Amino acid sequence: MRLTARRRDADPSRPDGLLLLLDDPVTGLLPWFAIAFLAGPLSFLVASVVALALSLALVTASKLRGEQAKMLELSDLVFFIGLTIVAALAGPDVISWLEDHADEVSNVAVALLAWVSLAVGRPFTAQYSINRFPNADRALLAHLDRVGTTIWGLALTFAAGAGFYGEFVLPDLATNLWTGWILQTAPLIVAFNTTIWFDRRALARQAGQPPFPGVWALLRDISFWIIPSGCLSLIFESAPAWFGWSLVAVGLTLTLIFWALQIREDGRLRIIASH
Repeated sequence: MRLTARRRDADPSRPDGLLLLLDDPVTGLLPWFAIAFLAGPLSFLVASVVALALSLALVTASKLRGEQAKMLELSDLVFFIGLTIVAALAGPDVISWLEDHADEVSNVAVALLAWVSLAVGRPFTAQYSINRFPNADRALLAHLDRVGTTIWGLALTFAAGAGFYGEFVLPDLATNLWTGWILQTAPLIVAFNTTIWFDRRALARQAGQPPFPGVWALLRDISFWIIPSGCLSLIFESAPAWFGWSLVAVGLTLTLIFWALQIREDGRLRIIASH
């Protein structure tokens, strides 16, 4: 059996479009997200096994598609094999430390992977980009990969910094919603939206089309996530109530403003394209 993914120049009615998810670098980060979020609610050994299973599934899926496993997938597999062995054999003090700091270990490890892949001239997003955009100019893809990997590296570094501050500087590790969750998740959301936005604009420009989507679309998508941050702050009472409600109001206001500006920008771009 061989799995394939629908390409942009293929028949859109083909039933395997879901497999395009395997061509997004976020999918390659799933094992890292798993260990970060599951360690604590589950035992560290169970969380490590889940992350290892996800890593193995990604490598297997690439093989079934007739492709070489991607660098990120292989890095996942090697890392989580080692981590699972540690989780199975280490003493209770080591396991306790890992359960408390699994998200920080994950953020630092992936941030280092991003920066090292840039330093050696092989951005970790490259193998995903060539699959998602097989007909794009190779020089353009190389540019997209450098920019995309840099964005992910900055986001993961920020998340690692927030986690370090919350876990090693602030006194209350268990209940710190901001440094433990919101400030670690927000940069990843920004990176995801920004890389997609940048790719689409660059490819449109190469095709001689007006750069789409506009910057307002990016700001709209990012500002929307201020709303759930405010809701979480209210639900878990991690800040004064006025602060949580202010976040909800600001997020909603900015989202609506940027949404309206994007509609106007879309209309302008359609007029330009028609001429």
